[in-house]
Amino acid sequence: MSSGNTTEYQSERNVSRSMYTRLPNCLNDLLFGEYIEDWLMTQQERMAVISLLERIRPECAIEIGTLHGGSLSAIAKYSKKVYTLDCNHDSKEKLADQFQNVEFVTGYSNDTLPPLLKKLQKEGTPVEFVLIDASHTAEGVKQDIENLIKYVPQKPLYIVIHDSFMPECRQGMMQANWASSPYVHFVEIDFIPGRFNSDPGEKSYCKMTCGLAVAMMLPVKREGELSFLVDGALPFDILRENSVHSKHSIRKMPGRVKRKIKNLF
Repeated sequence: MSSGNTTEYQSERNVSRSMYTRLPNCLNDLLFGEYIEDWLMTQQERMAVISLLERIRPECAIEIGTLHGGSLSAIAKYSKKVYTLDCNHDSKEKLADQFQNVEFVTGYSNDTLPPLLKKLQKEGTPVEFVLIDASHTAEGVKQDIENLIKYVPQKPLYIVIHDSFMPECRQGMMQANWASSPYVHFVEIDFIPGRFNSDPGEKSYCKMTCGLAVAMMLPVKREGELSFLVDGALPFDILRENSVHSKHSIRKMPGRVKRKIKNLF
């Protein structure tokens, strides 16, 4: 499935907004009041993204997956020029008037990202920050990564990928051929840890979501092997076995089977 579609996974992200905004209103306003409220990242993820952008202040940034514009509002604040890619026309219609330095590119990112990167490469425009948060299929995430790393950076390029704790997304990140680009120097899948919903009252009970991966490309070729870290591998594996993502999960079983199992105890 081509990536860049923010509608294909909405039913899979049926997560309570309290999962993203656990802060008191006064603290939330202090930290994030200047950004679009409907920003589907945890406070830890938001702080990491803002901190990176504050320090990089990109001449050019790319966002893959616009949705409600939460991340875009942060990227646009600190970047000179932003390209945001999404297959949904609604994002452009809703947000275009709010940003003077943002160009909205409509279409699947597998179709729109390669020509955009080729154009920027030819113009000599340095891409310094990219957020990947569109398709939440393994193949879609993998495609976005592998299309992106064909770009030859002119300045350090920092890549942030959302939902590294979601098994399907994580699979795409792990399977991507990062080492195929000699300009990729560092990858950390668990830069910001994700979340396991342990609240039985939530529809997303026992789901694994969120998390940020980060990668760094440099304008010089690396010497030796790629530094590839997965610091959260053990907790991820343990939680997955106890989540709805496990093939043994009781929550995936038909109702009559669940009742029989529960009657055994």
